[in-house]
Amino acid sequence: MRSIQALQEMIFPVRCLGCSALGLSICSLCRSQWHPHIFTRNSRSNPKFPIYSAIEYSPIAGKVLLAAKENGLVQADELMIDALKKSLSYCVKEHGIGMLIPIPSRPSIARLRGRQFMCDLSEQLSKSCGLPTFENLIHVRKVRDQSALDTRARVENLAGALKGLRYLSGKAFLIDDLVTTGATLHEAARALRELGIEVAAGVTACVAEPLR
Repeated sequence: MRSIQALQEMIFPVRCLGCSALGLSICSLCRSQWHPHIFTRNSRSNPKFPIYSAIEYSPIAGKVLLAAKENGLVQADELMIDALKKSLSYCVKEHGIGMLIPIPSRPSIARLRGRQFMCDLSEQLSKSCGLPTFENLIHVRKVRDQSALDTRARVENLAGALKGLRYLSGKAFLIDDLVTTGATLHEAARALRELGIEVAAGVTACVAEPLR
């Protein structure tokens, strides 16, 4: 078994996702910018709900996110899931047991990536934490790319873009990779609350500071 692993490492050497140094999926230097803490912010939605995040956004975090979302690298997925576990564990301590509802990518983006990124990570998170995942949100209209938009424009861009599929009883924890303005979580909460679902918290891997 070791000989197979050694051969794999020779053919496909592991490189740091942050700086590309050989040897580890994330080296000790880059690890200093991917060190889980707990950041808690309030949502934009009323009634407000807390958003728990584990990693402060940085250039290193950006590279890990990109490697997971766009390249589907297993090592990057694992780092994202570890961060989500940290956020979720803190959330459960404060709110008890709930269900995970991931924020879906736009269908065109999911087709390009070959998967629904957050739905995939949420399913893996479910296996480790024992809480169920429900893919209960869909996009019902096109939206613009959010990256160049300010807070107000993001809210307007996403308004009415998501729809909940069915009523689910119990507390819902929204699962996403990154929170910046909170507009995406705001829209997801609105769509679920229209069905009478209780949105108790948001759980993300990363947070862009400050939450604008």
